[in-house]
Amino acid sequence: MRRATSAGFTLLELLVVISIIALLAGLLLPAMSEARDAARTSTCLAHLGMVAVASSLYQDDGEDWMPVRQPYGFEGGGGNAWSNFNHGGRYPTGGTLGTMFCVYPFDRMLNKYAHPTLPRGGREPRTPEEWDSPSGRFDPGLGPRDFMIATRFNFPIFECPADAALSANYQEGGGINFVGPRSCYQAIGTSYLFNVSWFQQASGHPRRNASWYWQRGVKMFSRARLVYPSQFIAYFDDPFDATFWRHDSPDVTHHGRADINSVSFLDAHAEQIKTEYESTGQSKWPIYNTAKYFLVFPEYLY
Repeated sequence: MRRATSAGFTLLELLVVISIIALLAGLLLPAMSEARDAARTSTCLAHLGMVAVASSLYQDDGEDWMPVRQPYGFEGGGGNAWSNFNHGGRYPTGGTLGTMFCVYPFDRMLNKYAHPTLPRGGREPRTPEEWDSPSGRFDPGLGPRDFMIATRFNFPIFECPADAALSANYQEGGGINFVGPRSCYQAIGTSYLFNVSWFQQASGHPRRNASWYWQRGVKMFSRARLVYPSQFIAYFDDPFDATFWRHDSPDVTHHGRADINSVSFLDAHAEQIKTEYESTGQSKWPIYNTAKYFLVFPEYLY
């Protein structure tokens, strides 16, 4: 009698199949990674555009007032609470910035415009004095620690999908290439910062104090919205903040390429731009205004 034999793969055939699968995976994975990065960039730019729209709505309602609090020196001054990350987003989940500089979601001007249906955990101040007593405006049953819980009071428009833990986080560490346990969104409440480079450049000038420049800046923003809204940068992702404060750029930004950052303009369009520099001896200095974009008011005499 002939013994029945079962059809099956030989060892050689199995190795060939495994090799083909490995080859296809090697070809497809980079393409999938590029598609994922492109999707993150697209979402980031969409978020930046919506932040700019919310900012425009706020400024329309507030007679062109800034979406962050004024610095000390005149009525309504807010000290460090004027920092350029307090316009919108959540309260930090931890870190030193949470207790030193950041304000609660109900005091972030743009939250009610970007996320009108989401709870903010409290009410806005009715008087200038109430700015300094946020705990008195919490919703019933809430305490400071409730705002630090990662799953509560989220405002996703202010979070870049490429902003993750162990990525560049200049705000929390202060170092140009600082990498921390929290994303920028977790550390300061937002992945996107309001452009105050015009104020940073001007406030050190001996002719005027910070209050004068801030009030002048309000008027200049009003003019910029009418004259060159498609050129003036209103918001940008966190690594770009290090560019003009530290005059350098992280080795890798949120979107994986040095000197490439996501920004939105006063007309609410968003795009990625490449930072341009001019040489100053051994260091490089970012060019604030180029043919493509303005970071400071071009007619501003500092």
